[in-house]
Amino acid sequence: HGRNDLDALITSIEHNGKYSLEDNDFEWSLKYTNEDIRDRLVEWEVIDSLGFSVRPPNETVNNQPYEPFSGELTPYKSINAKNNVKIDRLVWFAQYSKNEVWNNHKIWYNIGLRSHNWNVNGENLNTSNQIIYSLRGQFAIKPDWEKDMLFRISGGMYNQPPFYKDLRGFNGSINTTVATQKSVQVVIGNDYSFNIWNRPFKLISEVYFKDLTNVNTYTVDNVKLRYRADNNAEAYATGVDLRLNGEFVPGTESWVSIGFLQTEENYNNQGYIARPTDQRFKFGMLFQDYVPNIPKIKMYLNLVFNSGLPGGSPSYANSYDYQNRLNAYKRADIGISYVFADSGNQHKTGWLKNVNEFTLGFEIFNMFDVQNSITNTWVRDVYSKRFYGIPNYMTQRVLNIKVDMKF
Repeated sequence: HGRNDLDALITSIEHNGKYSLEDNDFEWSLKYTNEDIRDRLVEWEVIDSLGFSVRPPNETVNNQPYEPFSGELTPYKSINAKNNVKIDRLVWFAQYSKNEVWNNHKIWYNIGLRSHNWNVNGENLNTSNQIIYSLRGQFAIKPDWEKDMLFRISGGMYNQPPFYKDLRGFNGSINTTVATQKSVQVVIGNDYSFNIWNRPFKLISEVYFKDLTNVNTYTVDNVKLRYRADNNAEAYATGVDLRLNGEFVPGTESWVSIGFLQTEENYNNQGYIARPTDQRFKFGMLFQDYVPNIPKIKMYLNLVFNSGLPGGSPSYANSYDYQNRLNAYKRADIGISYVFADSGNQHKTGWLKNVNEFTLGFEIFNMFDVQNSITNTWVRDVYSKRFYGIPNYMTQRVLNIKVDMKF
């Protein structure tokens, strides 16, 4: 049961600026934000089996029904908290970018510095003031080669200051000293443009690695996230992304993408386990075509296959005890449309003479009606005291009629 209420009033003012001098670009920003949070957290769990209310864990064992127990009825689990928190943030950044030519090679680079200062205070809370700095940069070179290639490398120190929900622990209390989640990361990429069948194609590839410290871990129960608010974990993320796009059919743009990702966390030195976002394999494809003899009839096919995400864990439970994964995500969409008017087909008479673009068609989302789940709802069994994950299924097959008009 839950009787929670969260009221957040967030106001901000920001200034952005840019100044260019020949091939030199200077950018800066200054932003102030005030967050006024009023939160009431009232949650309780009652387990009743055959008329007996199960007592909270770790309490004095009673011998009912052989001996009478005169203690008051209490929920199996109960959380009650009321928090009024104010957070003031002052953020600024400055960045320098430059384009130039070096030995007939085109190069581009930038370097930036960001600062974030925030103050947390509230009723019956210890005031906390913290400030962090992040340095990052990027370098790209387009060699003077016969092949059209661009190489990129970027990296830096990144800090993610906590929002209110990151400050609230499992018992509802606020830890004003929660620090930023820090990471050092590097990304190496390549863009390769080429022609196949006298048509343009482009292959984009990236390899990345991120090392995270001060990680604030969380549990996922349906749409409910619960943070531990202790910065007591370390983690990493590494992977590869590939994307090929081009005119597989003349005059249309299609693409295929493949991604590999592994991200794990280590909480309190218990060992590395998958993070909630650890989706190891992703495949996507968008293919567009038209009828050769009737080019006004167009079609697209969208295919997605993603390996299963971790299934989450019950709120307030130990994530190490729940390491099952959801089933793989599979989806196919198709759309067919007829173009009555576009930039290459304008009408001078009739009802379409004042219409620049007009397309009518239909789409079938999830056309194979696959039952995909995105999260679990956790249900406790009274006898074994174990939780079981019940999948929350996403939308099934949907028919959509689509009309696009521009005047």
